[in-house]
Amino acid sequence: MSFSERLYSQTHDQIADAIVELGPEQKNTAGHSQHIWYHIEGLKGRGKTSIIHEVARRLPNHMVRYVDCTSLTTGDIGIPKFKEADEQDFVRFVANEVLGIHTNQPLIVCLDELSKAAREVMLPLMRAGLERSLYDYRFHPDTVFFSTGNLGIEGLGDKFQAHQLDRFTTVELRTPTNDEWLENFAIPNGLNPIVCAVVKENPQVLADWRDVPNPEDNEYIDHPQAAGRTKGTTPRGLAKAAFIMDKIDKLDESTIQASLMGTIGTAGAKLVITYSKLIDQLPPLESIKQDPQNAKVPTTAGAAMMVAYRSLAAIERDWLDAWMTYLLRMDKDAQFMFCNGVRSPKYNKKKQSFIMQNKQFTQWCIDHQHLFAADRV
Repeated sequence: MSFSERLYSQTHDQIADAIVELGPEQKNTAGHSQHIWYHIEGLKGRGKTSIIHEVARRLPNHMVRYVDCTSLTTGDIGIPKFKEADEQDFVRFVANEVLGIHTNQPLIVCLDELSKAAREVMLPLMRAGLERSLYDYRFHPDTVFFSTGNLGIEGLGDKFQAHQLDRFTTVELRTPTNDEWLENFAIPNGLNPIVCAVVKENPQVLADWRDVPNPEDNEYIDHPQAAGRTKGTTPRGLAKAAFIMDKIDKLDESTIQASLMGTIGTAGAKLVITYSKLIDQLPPLESIKQDPQNAKVPTTAGAAMMVAYRSLAAIERDWLDAWMTYLLRMDKDAQFMFCNGVRSPKYNKKKQSFIMQNKQFTQWCIDHQHLFAADRV
């Protein structure tokens, strides 16, 4: 993909919006039916498959059907069923249950790794995505299809023939910025505050290797030209690292570091471990709940971010007032991080509801509305 084409790479939300608007079968004023099938390409570990969750959030009445195309072989798409007509035997193929045709419901069908599928698997799925039918069975007209695969430049075996490429709309999923990853994924899913702070303060861990000609300029990322670097930081790897760090009190430091190295590489592991040393600066939650005016306030930006991320995940109604009192004692960046995280449409709806009704919170938003305006630019 050329640099000019990369300028039009899309975010998770943009692709999900497009699938929802253009994926279902629609008719124009002349009665002509049409739908768009998106094939999503992107570097490994960027969350291509997870778009299915975002589409499902937008289409709550659709049934999700995930199809791992690389695990299917000949005969997995459909099996023969013997029939009889006019005393003559014939065979009719019945589609695999995984595709969901039998439900007669609107579906969200993700054909994961379609570009790596065996030919005998790819061909019938091509018809399913293009014609919305398979073995004379029709998909519900509101069904949306999308498929995923890696970029050809990665050399992972993704390939379509020219006529197949003309059947769908190809779009690249770009690597999220650190703020996008935090707001759209890490905060809504309550990921470990240490990893969140690492990503917030070190945006280079999510860099696209195509923007780094010399791999030595970024020791963290997965770069094909970095000799001996078998692991690097990716959005997927960082999410796994957050799970590992949740067990920091259960495992010894050597095991934690070895696990991180095997997940996000040596440089990324060292960075996370360095930030974990800031835990001593974090006030216990009980001290915030019981004495917010005197609870310890972190002296470094990284530790302050950890406190804010921790509270986004843990906050409850009964100590919200205490937290807001404490929050005002922290630096403005940490305050904004917390309040902006609450305002995200993907934040926990129950927590969002009672926080947004809090007088201290609403007053903070009114007093700092210029920050939110700047954030949208």
